[in-house]
Amino acid sequence: MTAFCHTHSGMKELYKLIPDRYADIISSRLNRSKISEVRIRNTLPVRVCYGGVYYYLSANGISTDKQYALIAGEKEAEGVILRACEHSLYTIAETLKRGYIPVGGGIRVGVCGSNVLSGERTVSVKDFYAVNIRIPHEVINCAASLYYAVVANGGIKNTLIISPPGCGKTTVLRDLCRLISDSGRNVLLCDEKYELASCADGAPTLDVGCNTDVVSGADKPHALSLGIAYMRPDVIMTDELFPEDTDAVLQAIHSGISVISTVHARDCRDFTEKPEFERLVSSRAFSVFAVLDRTMSLKVYTGLEAA
Repeated sequence: MTAFCHTHSGMKELYKLIPDRYADIISSRLNRSKISEVRIRNTLPVRVCYGGVYYYLSANGISTDKQYALIAGEKEAEGVILRACEHSLYTIAETLKRGYIPVGGGIRVGVCGSNVLSGERTVSVKDFYAVNIRIPHEVINCAASLYYAVVANGGIKNTLIISPPGCGKTTVLRDLCRLISDSGRNVLLCDEKYELASCADGAPTLDVGCNTDVVSGADKPHALSLGIAYMRPDVIMTDELFPEDTDAVLQAIHSGISVISTVHARDCRDFTEKPEFERLVSSRAFSVFAVLDRTMSLKVYTGLEAA
């Protein structure tokens, strides 16, 4: 999986978020299709993930030597956050408490700062220290080999896409959604963090297929229960499975609806050894497993035994 492309809207949104001096360098000196992250930490060197490798952003483009790196200002992380919410922190209060801000074009901004607590509950975040701007890729047909393993004999197999963070799970899931949807199946897409479909003004800005219904911003238990009750999907697709989603996933599967999701793990063995997912493993909820590694190569297994 080597051919990447950005959506036009994604790069426009990136340039709105970052200082002009960074935007000018990226637009004039770098291949924009290779950029997947921009990391800004107050008073420290600015880094970019470029072609899957981290570099320092420099006046001439990128460098492996931090002495040539551009240095962020004292309040630069806060500036990115304020631009992301158009200077209205109230509008992003809920997702900010969860550590991120959804932005147009599928961009998600991870946020680090000081959490303000009420008991054990985070009620707000202040003193912003760092941001990680993640830029989505659309890689058409990167999930083609997985599609033929998932869609077989007129049905859709319950599928789990496994990899460490940053290896392309979301990109593969989005393309698989497009392929299944465009084949004529009804897909319910749970876009909890606004990065799969990135809906704006009631329509996706990223290609998730012509027969896909998108639920944005809702947690997975709500979206899955909605799908079971009202939308009659052939398959429900969602990113980043967590232990608290187990009941909803099993309910959907037991209702006759296929589920395709992703999970953070190194490989199939790492997933099976996580005690928090023991119920999913013991119930054999998923029958197809796709594993992505740091080189972004995709391996598909039918059954955990094969893996």
